[in-house]
Amino acid sequence: MAHSSEAADSDVTRPDVVDELRLTILSGSNLPQISIPRKYPRALVVLRVLDQTWRTKVSERSRDPQWGNEFGLRGDSSSVLKVELKVSRRLGISQSEQLVGTAEVRFEELREKQRQAHEKNIDHVTFDLQVASSELSEPQPSISIRVHRGSALDRAQARATSAEDDYQRMRTGPALPTVPAGTSDAGSSAQDAAKAMGSAKEVKALYKTTLDSVEVFVKMVDAFADIHPYVRAAWTALSAGYKIAVAQKDRDDALCELLESMTTALGFVYRFDKTALHKVDRGVILQIAEKTNECALFIKKYCTTESFALRAAKGLFSNDGDEIARFKNDFDLLRRDLDTGAILSLTEGLSDVNKDLYKIGEGVESIIRNVDRTALAVDRAALAVNLTALTVDRTAQMATLDKLPYAAGASWSPESGCLLDTREALLEEIMRWIRGPSASGGAEIFCLTGVAGSGKTAIAHTVARRCHEEGILASSFFFNREFEERNRPDKLLSTMARDLARYPNICGQLSSALEADQSLATASLSRQFTHLVAEPCGRHTFGASIALVLDALDEINSPPDVLKIFRDDFHKLPQAFRLFVTSREMEYIDIYFSRSPHVRLRTIDLGAGVNLSDLRTYIYWRFGDIAEKFGLETSWPDEGLKNLFISRAQGLFQWAAAVFQALECAYDPAGELEALLAGLQTGLSPEEKMDEIYSKILQAYKWNALGFRRDYGLVMGTILAAKRPLSVSALQTLHPGIPNISKLLSRLGALLTGWRCPSQPVQILHLSLRDFLTARASNNAPFYIRENDHSRRLGLFCLAFINENLKPDTPGVGYLKSDLPGIPTITKNQVSEELWYACEFWAAHVLEFKAPVPTELVELLRKFLSAQLIPWMEVCTSVDSFKGSQHVRTWIQSVFTEDIGFMSDKLNSRLARALVNISDRLSYMDRREEALSAIQEAVELCRRPIEGEPTSFTSNLAHSLHKLSIRLSGVGCREDALAAIREAVDLRRQLAQDRPAAFNPNLAKSLNSLSNYLSGLGHREDALAAVREAVDLCRQLTPDHPAAFSPHLAMSLSNLSHRLSDLGHREDALAAIREAVGLHQQLAEDRPTTFNPNLASSLNSLSNHLSSLGQREDALTAIREAVSLRRRLAQDRPTAFNPHLAMSLNDLSGRLSDLGHREDALAAIREAVDLHQQLAQDHPAAFNPHLAMSLSNFSHRLSDLGHREDALAAIREAVDLHQQLARDRPAAFNPNLASSLNSLSNHLSGLGQREDALAAIREAVDLRRRLAEDRPTAFNPSLASSLNSLSNHLSSLGQREDALAAIREAVGLHRQFAEDHPTAFNPHLAISLNDLSNRLSDLGHQEDALTAVREAVGLCRQLAQDHPAMFNPDLARSLHHLSLCLSALNHQEDALVAAKEAVELYRPLANSIPAVFKSELANSLRLLSWLLRDLGWEDAVAAETEADMLNPSRVPSA
Repeated sequence: MAHSSEAADSDVTRPDVVDELRLTILSGSNLPQISIPRKYPRALVVLRVLDQTWRTKVSERSRDPQWGNEFGLRGDSSSVLKVELKVSRRLGISQSEQLVGTAEVRFEELREKQRQAHEKNIDHVTFDLQVASSELSEPQPSISIRVHRGSALDRAQARATSAEDDYQRMRTGPALPTVPAGTSDAGSSAQDAAKAMGSAKEVKALYKTTLDSVEVFVKMVDAFADIHPYVRAAWTALSAGYKIAVAQKDRDDALCELLESMTTALGFVYRFDKTALHKVDRGVILQIAEKTNECALFIKKYCTTESFALRAAKGLFSNDGDEIARFKNDFDLLRRDLDTGAILSLTEGLSDVNKDLYKIGEGVESIIRNVDRTALAVDRAALAVNLTALTVDRTAQMATLDKLPYAAGASWSPESGCLLDTREALLEEIMRWIRGPSASGGAEIFCLTGVAGSGKTAIAHTVARRCHEEGILASSFFFNREFEERNRPDKLLSTMARDLARYPNICGQLSSALEADQSLATASLSRQFTHLVAEPCGRHTFGASIALVLDALDEINSPPDVLKIFRDDFHKLPQAFRLFVTSREMEYIDIYFSRSPHVRLRTIDLGAGVNLSDLRTYIYWRFGDIAEKFGLETSWPDEGLKNLFISRAQGLFQWAAAVFQALECAYDPAGELEALLAGLQTGLSPEEKMDEIYSKILQAYKWNALGFRRDYGLVMGTILAAKRPLSVSALQTLHPGIPNISKLLSRLGALLTGWRCPSQPVQILHLSLRDFLTARASNNAPFYIRENDHSRRLGLFCLAFINENLKPDTPGVGYLKSDLPGIPTITKNQVSEELWYACEFWAAHVLEFKAPVPTELVELLRKFLSAQLIPWMEVCTSVDSFKGSQHVRTWIQSVFTEDIGFMSDKLNSRLARALVNISDRLSYMDRREEALSAIQEAVELCRRPIEGEPTSFTSNLAHSLHKLSIRLSGVGCREDALAAIREAVDLRRQLAQDRPAAFNPNLAKSLNSLSNYLSGLGHREDALAAVREAVDLCRQLTPDHPAAFSPHLAMSLSNLSHRLSDLGHREDALAAIREAVGLHQQLAEDRPTTFNPNLASSLNSLSNHLSSLGQREDALTAIREAVSLRRRLAQDRPTAFNPHLAMSLNDLSGRLSDLGHREDALAAIREAVDLHQQLAQDHPAAFNPHLAMSLSNFSHRLSDLGHREDALAAIREAVDLHQQLARDRPAAFNPNLASSLNSLSNHLSGLGQREDALAAIREAVDLRRRLAEDRPTAFNPSLASSLNSLSNHLSSLGQREDALAAIREAVGLHRQFAEDHPTAFNPHLAISLNDLSNRLSDLGHQEDALTAVREAVGLCRQLAQDHPAMFNPDLARSLHHLSLCLSALNHQEDALVAAKEAVELYRPLANSIPAVFKSELANSLRLLSWLLRDLGWEDAVAAETEADMLNPSRVPSA
């Protein structure tokens, strides 16, 4: 309970301060669900008044948390109590608090509650305070608060009265110092108390019988000890010294004498109320206060150890006795001064002492306030640190989100909306739909269709603006066929995701998803929608509607890709989501949307009265704007001309906009208007009307001027054919023959936008104009544009521009020749607009050529392929993404029927090497999919025979296939990786037959990789055969060239040791790794910088193999040496070696744990987790798998030390990481996910969450069952292990039949493997048989249970004969269980024999590793004692006594 100040006795006049108000924070309700896996977090409440802050404890996880904390608050009637509801969240291994909501209540209201309690004569009034939650959940959270009647003074008096009664009852026993009931005779009472106390020896004699009386004593002190919180602590703890003295005989006298001195101070406390004004007395008061403070600090430190036994033990090595003696001496001096003060106070009168008392109280209160202010300052500093940390986290998250492509210029524009007071009815209909409830129960879509020019885009801009103003616009995307990145859906969902990141929760989830898999940035639309939109939004609570606006779906190059997602998946988003879409009327809309219940279709009716009225308003406004611009009369044009204009528009806004654009560019707008309106036809379709007005505008140009006609074709053709709109300056560069392109563009201004600013992209006025110019206009018309012709012309220009301007000093060129790894990051701003356009789109333009191609293109291509192809790939990979040339080569083969020497063998070979280089660098940058694309193209090139060089051809192909296998494995395509490495091995075997000296080294390397891939797929025998061949090859090579081939031999031996271990050949595995370590040690002596990393790796493996054979001490020595080596390497090159150091620390933690050094094991794994977290921040896709593994091991170490909640948090984080990884690459990461789910189930079970544990292990079994269906050899052992765990969890929930079925299946699987590989799988079979015996015993099948455990004992005995250090623990456990089974069948003598053998096996184990085996020895001793007692043997007591010394548990366990 929190105290804000001191209390005083009831009949003392208090200074002018605010009264204390007592509150109890009882509980909460309707706590929002913060995260999916844990449902509800732990919660706490923070109270703030003025500069004071109080906090409740942190509750258990619950929707309705409980606290029950009481607080004393101070404030006047105008004060406001601020209540904050927070949740405590664990992120990894760190803790943070998140605000859920706040509420405020005035002290005046709380005082009224207090008065109500007085009036009703009840102790308290309880009310619920509603909390305004940012989560916008329904119903809102609330907090139950109890307001107490009366003040602290009233309760203190009541407690004093109770203490008086206890004291009266105490007097019948041996008396402690008499405590007076009143305060008027306080001085004499203190003297009587001192006299009654007597000497220390008398106290010691009375100690046993008066121990209970000390509690009464302290209880009375508590009622009057509110001078300062330390006073209460001092008296209470010093009284507790009596209890400690019972065990601490050597300090009894000193403690009793200290209590004798404290009795005088007690008398002073009771005299305090109405005594001394004398200076001496006041001095004593101050000294006592100071001494009490000092004493309290001593007690506080002394009491930090909660266990009585531990405190007594620590007392043997502390100076507590000296401190007690010092306090006793100080109190003796104070007592002498106190006696003098008492006489003077009685002489001068006792009634006025309160004044000085309160001065002292005020001083103490001032100290408290200063402490509170200091605490507040610390809190504020901590808040600042937290805010800084949040800022850093947010910055890091945004840096990650920057990897998502974002379509520049695709958002809404305030200048492009509807004219004020137009489209109001339609806009209000749309906004009501957006704000209203969902009619379908999920997210909904409003699709507005209409003909070209009907004003759909303006409506979309206005809807977006209004949603933005209301704070409900999440994202907008305006498609445009003129822009390459806005005429296809590639960037739609990534742009939408980045816009949604304005919600902090979604931002964090998006950042985590991208850190786990950076390929999401360029993944398919379906993957992006799931991971970047649906999943993050599904975990967030939205209170208000959330609007998305998409315009011009008809301008996408593949509408079905987007429409299918909107039809099938959009309605799965939260109900708050509304998608407003516009499109021309097209067949796809009807196919995908017409039958979808979550889609509302609406078409703009051009002839509707409201549409015509809106158009009239727009037309009047534009006429006024033009009149003002040109200085015309405000009445221009007359009403007749306006009405004619309106009737000719026929509801088409774009028709009117085209005319007004022409008027704005005209010399004489009045004359231009009359010319345009003259001769227009009636009864045309909307499309025909647009064509008619475009034709009239174009026909007004001077087509007889040859220069204008030529330049129009060039510029307009370029604008229409460009894959992305180009700026005025870029268009000028493309057309150096046009002296002033800006002048030409100004003449075409009626048809274009953006031409006034040199840096802005130039675009056609409307999509309908493109269709008219390229498709519907007559071929003979001077303004007709053949778009394909101009696209091909652009292709020629792009190639020519690259050939002339892509130079060695161009940013992004030349890094393939560098020794530095990776790829430099170049921004588009570092490359000219024209050059980047050419690099990005030359192939798209050139591939439009059909045979026969012009000679100009042949020469340009020849120069490009021979000199610029590789630099071009470098620039593209640096600026954007890898762009291969496979599609260009395919086009060349289709267009050029004869070989014209484009792709020579020399060029192909050079290009293949460059592609391998780029693939390696992309892999280093963790751009795995791009790395795979590059190496696949390299393989295709290498498959082309090189004339006259068959050996070189085969060697290059084998090398690229080897690389391909690595890239395939990196993205989880293990079967394909195996196929590639098999082909590489076959090729290198052929090469080695003719030239073994030259090609056997590479063959050995490929055989090593083949062995690894075979092992990963469960083909253990084939994997062993491959690596044996690799070792044999290296042994042949090493004698002649030891310096060159000893490293390869050492690596092969290391792999051989792993393959042998996989098959249970542990001794042979140990021999192989010892040889590898020996080779690496020799190499490292001469070249430590080169070979210390390899030595550390082989020492790591040596440690693992020693551990598997039970040689734990040697295993620890080896791993410590590995860690030491890697730590030194990481100091110099952290980026290169921190990953390896983290792996070794993982193994070090395991070795330390095996030997029972649990604290050291935890420290090692903490360091590994920290390293992996740092690495995963920079390269999440590469290191999140390792981080997940470290977190899993971290959870085991925490659990070993009893930190079960922390262990659960760690394994949950590991599961989350594995789920993210497995979601996109299931083949690669489902095995790891199953493993972490297995561990999660164990931790949940350890915390009693058995249902959740069962759910987790079922998921693990399902995953491993699916894996085993495809690859039984690889995954059936893991499936059997999970079935074992499933059986245990089912058994703990009483589902015994299902538990038996699961363990029978596990035994069956282990038997199959043990038949073929007994050394490797008999240990697992023995464990399963033990569990099978338990399940049979649970169901009463005692004979079958005995049979199963006998078989388990037999297997363990065989294993222990060969490897006692490794398998004696398993044999001891099996014997313990055998003894229980025999006893259940009344075979007590046989049970006794088994129990004795188990005890004898456990004894040396417990001596060497007590932390691990001491409790198991104790259990077996208790079983032995029970059996001996049952048989009437006298040794039973000795066994029980030994067990008690080892472990206090009383139950023999299986």
